[in-house]
Amino acid sequence: MDRVNQNGSISSSTGKGTAVYLALGWIAAVVSLVRYPFVFGVVGVIMGIIANKKGSRASLPLIIASIILMAVGLIFSGVFYNYLRHALGI
Repeated sequence: MDRVNQNGSISSSTGKGTAVYLALGWIAAVVSLVRYPFVFGVVGVIMGIIANKKGSRASLPLIIASIILMAVGLIFSGVFYNYLRHALGI
């Protein structure tokens, strides 16, 4: 979805807004491995859908990764959480 500005240059409508949604989605997807996988995994999927509606092509990998990481987190979140607690000394 490219648009022509008043000065004749072409601007893309997928630039500014989608980067924030993609970043938040990836952060939520990774956090879903450790804590509350169903909550953070769904947040990652929702951020990917919003970015997709705004025209981002990078949103499909985010949606797929969020679903996969949520599934892995549902199975192994306790293991990952305990490992990080011991590794960080908390």
